[in-house]
Amino acid sequence: MATLDEKLAELNKRYADALGGRVEELEGFLSEYESTGSDSSLEKLYKNAHAVAGSARTFGLPEVTDRAKELELAARDGADTKILQKKLSALKLCISS
Repeated sequence: MATLDEKLAELNKRYADALGGRVEELEGFLSEYESTGSDSSLEKLYKNAHAVAGSARTFGLPEVTDRAKELELAARDGADTKILQKKLSALKLCISS
């Protein structure tokens, strides 16, 4: 039977592996917003960045939390798409390193 530490390590690994997919979703929402200007796409970007920030905090990833929070706030405030792209790129870089 796996120990608690082993189970937590496995959960952390699964979460880290899933982050790439979450970033792809964020990219899709931003791309949709850039092409359509849809408030719905911007709201999806905001809400999903918020979810990433919260879950990253739970899993003890403060840098990911900070970058996702920056993207969340920029989306919430309706920032220019260049700013949103910059924030998303920073998040992606943080996750890939």
